[in-house]
Amino acid sequence: MSEQQVGQEQLDVTAMMEDLYEKLVLLNYEQSYVKQKGGKPLNRAYFVNQTNSSEQFSQFKTLAKWLFTQNDVQTTDFNKLDDPVTLSQNILNEVKNIGIDVDFPPLKLKQGFGEYVVYVLQQLASKALQKKKFQFKKVKIEQQSQTQDEEPVQETGSVSSDSDPEVASDEEPEDVFNEQGFQKDEERMVIESNVNPQEWAKEVERAAQKIKIVIKPNAGEWRQHFDATKQYSSQIRTILPEARIKLERLTDELSEILDRINKREYNINENMQDMGSEYKKKNEDVKKIELQCKNYTNAIKEMGDQYKQISDKYEAVQTKLNEHGSISTDQSPVIRIKAALTKIRLEIKQMDLRIGVLSHTILQRTYHDSKAMQERDFHENGLILNDSNELTD
Repeated sequence: MSEQQVGQEQLDVTAMMEDLYEKLVLLNYEQSYVKQKGGKPLNRAYFVNQTNSSEQFSQFKTLAKWLFTQNDVQTTDFNKLDDPVTLSQNILNEVKNIGIDVDFPPLKLKQGFGEYVVYVLQQLASKALQKKKFQFKKVKIEQQSQTQDEEPVQETGSVSSDSDPEVASDEEPEDVFNEQGFQKDEERMVIESNVNPQEWAKEVERAAQKIKIVIKPNAGEWRQHFDATKQYSSQIRTILPEARIKLERLTDELSEILDRINKREYNINENMQDMGSEYKKKNEDVKKIELQCKNYTNAIKEMGDQYKQISDKYEAVQTKLNEHGSISTDQSPVIRIKAALTKIRLEIKQMDLRIGVLSHTILQRTYHDSKAMQERDFHENGLILNDSNELTD
């Protein structure tokens, strides 16, 4: 909802409250409601906005009750002990009985202010004025022609105090222009206050306690409760004989129905006795089976725990077997042994070859050494040994 719509609704409620206030004044509410009934005097915007919901609802209830009395309607259903929703519903029911069209729930009246509260009070006030046959007179506008003999009328509506009209019209008033040359307009001039702020605050504090409105409890309220109790008692005495006859008749009918139910129950029990005993036996068997099932369930649970433990052990053993199997079927050590043997055989062959080479080298060395010794001996003895191992001179 826009601010313009909210403002328009606020203006509508304010206008309705103004109309309500005028109608209450016409009904002389200040004398018959405020002074005689002890009601609170209202202002022209009391029910427009929220100030104190409980106080506003209380004022709405008492004012509505007074307006109902102005319409010759007895408000016996209005009790202070009832909750606000019940009171609002009772008010709406009485309003509908009078002939006022309302199409909103009682919760709209519970808050004690707003459009719906003002609408209900406004309609009740209008009905009360119609009940008193009050009619507004039509406004008569008399057209008066001003003549030269009549005194001129000022804009404010007061007659000029000058005795000579020609002097009043011809003479110009003093101080028409100020120092700057502009004409003075007292209605648009800024009002300046010469009051001391401290003294004004003291006066506000002094007068605030006196203008505060305190709602005093109604001393005659207990009498209203007592009258309502007497009225309810008389109504109960009036209604009781007829209600007692209806209740006795209802009691007899219920007794007959109970007798028929008991007979039917007896017949059912007699006819179903064998089935009842069989049902009891079956029920006992079911209980035994349920007990056995429970025992079996517990046993299955225990066996499940044991199976879990055995499964854990089996998995551990299986893991070890897999490790041993992988070790026993692993041929990598054999391959490494064969490779080592092949390497050793190769090294042995190389060592044999080196041994042969060394043996041959040693043999050659030994041979050359022996040959050199023989040659040295033959030279010393005069013998020459040729290459064919023959001695010559």
